[in-house]
Amino acid sequence: MEMSMEDLLRSMKAEAQEENAFYMEKYMRHQFSFLGIKTPERRALFRGFLKSYKGDPLKDAEILYAYPHRECKYMAIDLLVKYEKTLTPEDLERILSLALKEPWWDTIDALASKVLGPMAQRSSFVKEHLVELISQEDIWLKRIAILFQLSYKKDTDEALLAFMLSKGLHTGEFFVDKALGWALREYSKTNKVFVQEVLHTYDVSSLTRREASKYL
Repeated sequence: MEMSMEDLLRSMKAEAQEENAFYMEKYMRHQFSFLGIKTPERRALFRGFLKSYKGDPLKDAEILYAYPHRECKYMAIDLLVKYEKTLTPEDLERILSLALKEPWWDTIDALASKVLGPMAQRSSFVKEHLVELISQEDIWLKRIAILFQLSYKKDTDEALLAFMLSKGLHTGEFFVDKALGWALREYSKTNKVFVQEVLHTYDVSSLTRREASKYL
């Protein structure tokens, strides 16, 4: 029998741990509410849910995102990651809308690198729209633009990575500078020389430089 969204939510609430929730909320600066479900337990619940799942992943992700507990958003992202290949360019605005609901690095980074990044590899339309986000005022949209290539390795568009760096250089925003450093650090595992040249060329923040230089 198919497990409904209501069944999943009941199962999640049954796994709630008040002590875990306290520390999770503290780690996230008390910005969000948690049930206290740790990652291994959440993934076990997700695997059980998938066994009979036949729903609409994006629609169900939107339902999960509407709940206040952070684990529901993590579960929504897990669902989008699992069914990422079913997502189309027409879904882009709905996914970006989800990203901007109580955004923080935990949800933004996963959506950028594990959902939107693969979509951009399949669709020039998606890629072009993600690139444009670097010019938005919102720091989380900028972070998506910077990080969507994070897992591309040898398929990384180096010119685009350098462009993101040039556009994101002087925001003075911690989460933008950190993302730039992370993107460069990750790509340094593939092309160390490119990252060294970029750091020599651009006057990056000390945070970006420190993050980018970890493996150099």
